[in-house]
Amino acid sequence: TGAWGIYHQKPTYRELRGDPEGIGSIEETLNRDIQSQRSVQYVLGGEYFFPEQRLSLRAEAYYKDLDNLISYTIEDVRVNYSGENDTYGYTYGLDLQLRGELVPGLESWFNYSYLVSRERFTDAALERYAAQAPTGFSDEFRKNRTGLLPRPADQRHTFSAFVQDYVPGDKSWKVHMRLLYGSGLPYTPTNPGPEVAEGVQTRVPGDRMSERLPAYRRVDVGATKRIEVTENGIGEPVRLELTLEVLNMFDMDNTVDYSWTRGFERVPKRLTPRTLNARLRLTF
Repeated sequence: TGAWGIYHQKPTYRELRGDPEGIGSIEETLNRDIQSQRSVQYVLGGEYFFPEQRLSLRAEAYYKDLDNLISYTIEDVRVNYSGENDTYGYTYGLDLQLRGELVPGLESWFNYSYLVSRERFTDAALERYAAQAPTGFSDEFRKNRTGLLPRPADQRHTFSAFVQDYVPGDKSWKVHMRLLYGSGLPYTPTNPGPEVAEGVQTRVPGDRMSERLPAYRRVDVGATKRIEVTENGIGEPVRLELTLEVLNMFDMDNTVDYSWTRGFERVPKRLTPRTLNARLRLTF
């Protein structure tokens, strides 16, 4: 299979507003000259089915030429937009999936993705940001003006797997396991700024997207019990399914962001630790 297309994404309110300085009305903070972000996309894919193994292998490669981009940064779980069409770039990658019934009647899958996402700031944007805040871009980047920076979503490798099986001797019980891995996302570190008073030092952004968070890792396991309540439902038997899961079973530490102490030491902000999850599902 193959596909080609042009996609325009209208700016949202947060993108129109950007990151305004001071307090002003909505009319004063909205950028009414901003343009829709555009992506010219090329996709090539294929699928092959293994009938004896009941497995399907899918592959898809893509390239996206991006322009009129609105740059953004991520702080914890908050997205901060520049409010300007200040970058252009590209994204390309490969998605692979092996999906099928390793156990008859139960579907399992394995996914792997490779992704590269880069952007360049326009000359006008670099000059404007340099005048406003002369940090965030290295001297080498400013000098050559052609430097490519990772986009915030530039996650190189991701892998996920979901496997199911029946409990031997009792098909009303089934167990499952989920594996998740994602290589580190880029972030902008915090550096010491000018000292405004004795022992009081300001903070300024370091080189934009110059460091990466640790990899994301998680293992979930669970079991489901199916109970046949009655054979006479609305079109099908009434069934009750109770699922109990342990999310992040090995209590792995996953970092979403950093806080910075006065001595500019990193303090990681962690995502959810080991968690118990229960689910009740009724079909009729």
